[in-house]
Amino acid sequence: MKLGELTKNPRGFRVAGIYRISKFEVKTAKNGKAYGDFLISDLSYDVPAKYWDIPADLVTVLQENSVLRIEAALDYFKESPQLTVDAVRIPAQQEIDESLKSLGLMAPRAIADMVNQLQGYIAGVRHGGLRQMLLAVFSANTELAEQFKRHPGAVRNHHAYIGGLLQHTLEVAENAADCCARNDKINKDLLITAALIHDIGKVREIEVDALGLPVGFTKAGKLLRHISLGIEMIEEACEEARLEEELRLILKHCILSHHGLPEWGSPVEPMILEAELLHYLDNLSAKSEQFTREQERTEPGSFNKSFVLRRDIYHANF
Repeated sequence: MKLGELTKNPRGFRVAGIYRISKFEVKTAKNGKAYGDFLISDLSYDVPAKYWDIPADLVTVLQENSVLRIEAALDYFKESPQLTVDAVRIPAQQEIDESLKSLGLMAPRAIADMVNQLQGYIAGVRHGGLRQMLLAVFSANTELAEQFKRHPGAVRNHHAYIGGLLQHTLEVAENAADCCARNDKINKDLLITAALIHDIGKVREIEVDALGLPVGFTKAGKLLRHISLGIEMIEEACEEARLEEELRLILKHCILSHHGLPEWGSPVEPMILEAELLHYLDNLSAKSEQFTREQERTEPGSFNKSFVLRRDIYHANF
C-alpha cells in the first residue's frame, strides 16, 4: 500500500510492503539497548519508523537509500503515523522492480517505449545539423544514452524517480509538437531539439544510488547546476556535429533561458519565441507532475499545504 494511505487505518494496523529507507540511524534506548530510528518512504509520504532491540546483522541491511521488504505495526504519535518494525528482508530484483513502479519510484511508462519515442523525435528533425547534434548526445555517446534513459528528473520534487528525466523530456517534446501543429511561425526543428536537450545537464547534476534513485547532488551539480552543465555538454555535441554558429548560439540561448527568470535559475530571460515556449512547456510538465503528487498526499475534499508550490492544494471530492 502507499504510505500516504496509512492515516485511513487504526493503531495496530499491519503494514507489509517494499519501501525505501530514506534515513537511518542507530540509537540507544533508555534500557541501554540499540534500536533503529529511520524513515521509510515512497513518493506519497515519509513515515518515521522504529526497530526496537534491532539485531546487529540488520544494522548493515537497513542502510539509507536501500529498498527493503518491511513488516510493521501502525502507531500514532501526536496524531501523526509512525511504524514499529518487526521484520525486514532483502527482496528479489523482480520484486524490487515491480514495487518501485507501484510506489511511484519508477516512471509509469515503460522505459523502452519512451526510448523509442525519443528516437522517433530525433529522426523527425529535418535540419541535418540539429539531428546530428542530437545523435551525438543520445546515440554516439552510449554511456550518456544509458544514463539518460533511467535518470531521475529531480532529487525530491517533480519526476524524481527512475526514468523521470526521460518522461519529463518527452512531455515537453509532445507539447512542443502540439504547439508547432497550431502555429507555423514556430521553428519546429529548433523547438523540438531544445525540448529534447533542455535538461540534459541533470545527468551530471543529480547523484543516484545503485538502483538509480536520486540521493542528492554531485559536486559539479552543487557548484554549477544543470543549466551550466548542460551548456557544456551541448557545446561538445555542437562541435561534433559542426553546427553553424548562429544556430548554435540560439540553441544555447533556449537552454540558458528555459527557467524564465534569473531568480528561477536562468542567466537570461527568453528573447525568441521558441525559448519562451520552451520555458512555459517545461513549467507545464513540472507543475502538472507536482500537482499530481501533492493531490495524492491529500484526502478527497481536503486541503494540503504544498511547500514546493507555496500554496494550499485542494483534492476535489469527485
